[in-house]
Amino acid sequence: MNEKFYLNLKEVDSLYSIANNKFYKEAPKDWFVVVSDVVGSTKAIEQGKYKEVNMVGALSIISILNINKSLDLPFVFGGDGSFLLIPKSIYKESIQALQAVKKIAKDSYFLDLRVGIISIEEVYKKYKQIHVAKYRVSKDFTQALIKGGGLDLCDELLKSSEKYLIKDEIDSNFKLDISGLECRWEAIKTPKEENLSILIKAYDENYYEKILEDLDEILGNNTLRHPIINENLKLSFNNKDLNVESSIYAKNGILKFLISTKFKLINILGEYLMKNKISLWGGYKNRIIQTADTEKFDDMLRMVVATSFTQTKELEKYLEKEFIKKNLLYGIHKSDSSLMTCLIFQRHGKHIHFVDGSNGGYANASKNLKNSIKNNQK
Repeated sequence: MNEKFYLNLKEVDSLYSIANNKFYKEAPKDWFVVVSDVVGSTKAIEQGKYKEVNMVGALSIISILNINKSLDLPFVFGGDGSFLLIPKSIYKESIQALQAVKKIAKDSYFLDLRVGIISIEEVYKKYKQIHVAKYRVSKDFTQALIKGGGLDLCDELLKSSEKYLIKDEIDSNFKLDISGLECRWEAIKTPKEENLSILIKAYDENYYEKILEDLDEILGNNTLRHPIINENLKLSFNNKDLNVESSIYAKNGILKFLISTKFKLINILGEYLMKNKISLWGGYKNRIIQTADTEKFDDMLRMVVATSFTQTKELEKYLEKEFIKKNLLYGIHKSDSSLMTCLIFQRHGKHIHFVDGSNGGYANASKNLKNSIKNNQK
């Protein structure tokens, strides 16, 4: 049964496998691609709404993952939006979930979420592919690797035609489930001198292995360039931070205050349990680090890394040289910290922590990438 297409994929244990075709399988043509992005995300980020933009991107993922928790679905978080692949069996419920998320984005954050669903069969008819592999990042975390140009095509179709936008009205009997979504940490200070949100798109997919080798040489391996370290993970007691999550559940100022106060009490307990290493809580921060999606691939490398100023200069010099040689396109955004939006499926088990650079990391890196594409076409 092709509902288990992704569940049954053989796992790879290295990001270096992104160019190895033997690990990829073609997505079933009777599945669908869900595409979402925040309209005008750059302007929203300029207004200081980067946490809200990230939250909406995460909402579009968790709302679908919770429809049928026995399914294992491939997805990619892009900061201001997301891609998910879904089987036909949850098509109708996915439309309802996404309509509900659109409403939350508008009512809670004054953001316009553009969402569409495109059949994979149509992608194949337009001579693009969606090939999927499964990367085992750690014991409790796997992520999808996707290539073939299909996701780029879906993004273009969504933005160029209203044909693919979801239009059905919300069914009053539909119950939206966003359980597990949390956003209760402070911005995480870089362990080095700055954080970089990086997008790299190679002209030849076989070139990614060399790019990763070069990045290891410049920045150190994944552990050395990881933007999160244990001592910089701090639970937030700031109303502005906690209101991002509480705004999902209440519009009234008093109710939001009460919900945020509840989050503070939960954080006080969590801080005590972690500090005193009670039961499994002693390793909780390490679990977060091991399940953070700081490096991923969906027809381009997406990375949030910590660097010294010297490493940043060396990286920029390298990427510009490779750009001039027409080996790749790239976009970079610099910040002093990263933001984390959490999906907690089991408190001491399966986690996913979406990581983005502060002040609109991936969204601003994408803007810079598009500028490099324009410059390359001149």
